[in-house]
Amino acid sequence: MRNFLISGCLALFLCQNAIATVVDLSGAPAYPAIYRPVESPPATTTPDLVLLGIDLVEITVALGMADHILARPARVDLPGIANTPHKIRDWAGVEGVLALRPGKVVGSSVVNIKLLNGLQPFGITTKMVDRTLPAREKIRRMAALLGHPERGEALVASLDQDYREAQTFRLPGQRPLRLMHLSRIGAGNHFTAGGRGTAVDNLIRRVGAINATAEIGNDRYTPITPEGIIAAAPDVIIVSVDELPALGGADTIWATVPGLNMTPAGRQHNLIIMRDLQVRADAASSGIATRTLAKALKDMVSDDHHSL
Repeated sequence: MRNFLISGCLALFLCQNAIATVVDLSGAPAYPAIYRPVESPPATTTPDLVLLGIDLVEITVALGMADHILARPARVDLPGIANTPHKIRDWAGVEGVLALRPGKVVGSSVVNIKLLNGLQPFGITTKMVDRTLPAREKIRRMAALLGHPERGEALVASLDQDYREAQTFRLPGQRPLRLMHLSRIGAGNHFTAGGRGTAVDNLIRRVGAINATAEIGNDRYTPITPEGIIAAAPDVIIVSVDELPALGGADTIWATVPGLNMTPAGRQHNLIIMRDLQVRADAASSGIATRTLAKALKDMVSDDHHSL
C-alpha cells in the first residue's frame, strides 16, 4: 500500500507566473495495513465500545478491532467503519450514550470529561486518552484497553519505521520550509489555520519544516486575517481533501482566501492535499502522513534543481 500515485505537477519555476505545483497525497493509505478491519462483525462479537474522538477511531480500526465499535463520531471517513451501528454527535449527553448500552466509553478531548464523569455512576467503564499525547502513547493505551497490547507494539513499530524513512527525504543545507494548514471547520465564514497545540503542528515539525501559523503566535485553530496570512509568509499550503471545496478548490483557493496570493505559496501556487485525519489527528496514520509529506516536500524542492 506504500506505492500510490502522487498526482499533480512537481515543477517549480522562479518567475512570478509559475506553473501551479499541486501535490495530491489524499490517496495515501488510511492507516498501516497490519490488521485487516472487520467490515461485518461475527455473531459472537457484540460491539460495546463508544469512541468520542476521531483519533481513537483511526487507532481502533488500525488495530483490527473496528468490529468492537458501537458508536463513533459521524465525521470520520475510514475504510472498515461503514457498518458501525451508531454515530454520535460531538456534544452527546449522558442519557443518549446510556441508551446505547455501552461497555466502555473513551474520550480524547477535555470537552468529553463531563460526559465521562456522568457515566461512571452507572457502572460504565470510562477512559480518557488525551488527543495531545504522542501517537505512540495513544496507540499503546488503546491497545491495552482493548486487550491486545501486542498489536499496539506492532503498530508503533510501523509508525517508527515511517518516521525513520521520512528523515531520509530531508535535503542537507536546505532552509526549513514554511508550511500553513488552512481550514474552515467550525469557523463559520472565517478561514482558520493550524497553530501551536495541533496535530498538524506536530506533523510539520516532524518533517523538519516551520509551522508558519505557530511562528506568528497563533494557537490551535483560530481565525486568521489576510494580514496574518501575509505576515506568516508560507512557502506551501496544506489542505484537507475534505475541505478543499470549501476553500475554493485547487485552482481558485489563491483567489478565495484573502491575502494568500501575496505569499510565496500563493505566487508559486504550492499546494499539498492530504487525507483529513492525517492533518487533524496524531494517530495510527501519523507515520504515513510524515513519510508522504516529507517526500512531497523534497520533490517540490529538488525537481529540476529549483528551490522554494
